[in-house]
Amino acid sequence: MNRAKVTDVFIFANGDSAVYIDPAEGDFRAGDRVKILREGAKVAEVVLFPRDGSVVGAVRADRRAHALVKEFVCVVGDMIEAE
Repeated sequence: MNRAKVTDVFIFANGDSAVYIDPAEGDFRAGDRVKILREGAKVAEVVLFPRDGSVVGAVRADRRAHALVKEFVCVVGDMIEAE
């Protein structure tokens, strides 16, 4: 399972959000369908677009991992999961 914790959020006017994430395990790739968990409960299923094409790619390039979350506004502390 792929998991990451949201550590910072920027909200766009169109309802998308850009998030900095702290990867816990696995990797996410552009276009992955992911679940957003808030306080342990699923609050959304969305499409994720990590910078550099994947979360691991950003970490390898020595950049903070971040991604675009389409059609949902995340908050700090949300967990992002995918199988």
